[in-house]
Amino acid sequence: MDNTYRIHVVHADASGGPVRLRVLLVHHEPWWDRTMLLPSDPGFFLQVLREAADGDAGRPRGPLAGEVGEAQLLDAAFVRANAHRFVARVERVAVRHHPVDDALAEYYRNAYDTLDHLYYAGTFNGRYRPGEHGPLEERLVQAEYDVWPTDPRWTQTLRAGQCWGTRAWGPIAQAEASVRLGWVLWDDDPEGAAAAFRHAIELEHGDPYAKVEARLHLDALLTGQDQYAAQDQGADAPLELALRLHAEGHEEEARAAYAQAVSRGDCSIGGVFLGGASVIAEARRRAGMESPAEYGYRLAQAGDLSRAAAELRRIYDDGSARVAAFALALCEGAFDRADEVSGGSLEGDLAGTWMGQFAMDLAFVHARAGHTDTARRLADLADEGLNSGPFLHALASGSARPVELAVERGTALVDKIVNPAWDDGIEAIVDVAREHLPELAVYACRAQAACESAYGQEENAARWRARLARLEATGPFH
Repeated sequence: MDNTYRIHVVHADASGGPVRLRVLLVHHEPWWDRTMLLPSDPGFFLQVLREAADGDAGRPRGPLAGEVGEAQLLDAAFVRANAHRFVARVERVAVRHHPVDDALAEYYRNAYDTLDHLYYAGTFNGRYRPGEHGPLEERLVQAEYDVWPTDPRWTQTLRAGQCWGTRAWGPIAQAEASVRLGWVLWDDDPEGAAAAFRHAIELEHGDPYAKVEARLHLDALLTGQDQYAAQDQGADAPLELALRLHAEGHEEEARAAYAQAVSRGDCSIGGVFLGGASVIAEARRRAGMESPAEYGYRLAQAGDLSRAAAELRRIYDDGSARVAAFALALCEGAFDRADEVSGGSLEGDLAGTWMGQFAMDLAFVHARAGHTDTARRLADLADEGLNSGPFLHALASGSARPVELAVERGTALVDKIVNPAWDDGIEAIVDVAREHLPELAVYACRAQAACESAYGQEENAARWRARLARLEATGPFH
């Protein structure tokens, strides 16, 4: 997410004098330039004043909404050229918590969900509670500005005490604004939409995730796709884009496209959800791209936690940053913190499934590094109950290396779930393992055949022995 802000009206003046606005930085990626976080130009405040008069989300309707359209506000060239018509002058009169130090950057990173809820708390929607939200706001990067309008009409809807999370775009957020502009223009002005997407792509600085969105939308627009259908496309388009950007040396954008591809993965085998496993495998095979756990762990070890968190939030987005917080804690070796985030269980919902997949992937990362104890602890964490999903995800994604640990974990899993009354779990293991770890597929078939026979279910046992014979015919297994 680009920089996002909250607005507080500190002082309003119906006569046309200056209004005082407090601007608070709610979200930012701390690995970007920490000196470019607060707005300073009239263009930002044109957007704020127009938003305060747009009649949406409980806000009043004012004259400025009739003077400036939504699309115009998202057009950086228009905003730069016309801001002076509405905002005569802006003066920053106070600044707090800026520039950002490491402790505040950590707070922004770890309090992502809390701050996300704060962003949506405003006086217009009745969600703002000063006693709860005020102390949070006190911790944030913020500044106060005196803003002089060119006409009293432009500030007539403002009242002291109003506050809301604004969509006004500020420093380094121009790419996201251009993507939003392209989306608005898609149907009625496709040429204008294409120009907006190209503008986002060509910006020298900006959010790599927004630039990837622009590339994907532009491709969809130029091929005549419906904008909503394009938004719901699967993993193939972002994966191919990631591989192309990687080959061209645009690594930030390549990882952004990769994150989107993995997040869209929806592979399932035998009723076991494997998510983006096939995407991870393909990107690894064709370009040597790191899995989410490999990438996150490497960045964490280098102290680049915020960059790791940014990717993890996008891959594992269930409407919260829980999975990313869990994954980041594991990358730092903070098992107690991870347990607190997960609530002590990885079973029951999509977030738990993702947590298990990440933990198992990271277990193999540690195993390859020779950290045997940590690898086993992570694998045990992921292997909760009778859940085969994390191991099968690691196997299908190509992350289950070294083979020795994969065989050890796989055979232990087979021994745990083999059952004469329900063989779907073994079916799923065989389906995945026959391609990625054939000796495990053989072991699973033998185990299920023996189990069926032991319970007198000879017809089922014969079926599993026949499957075992087909597997053994393809190679020397033990």
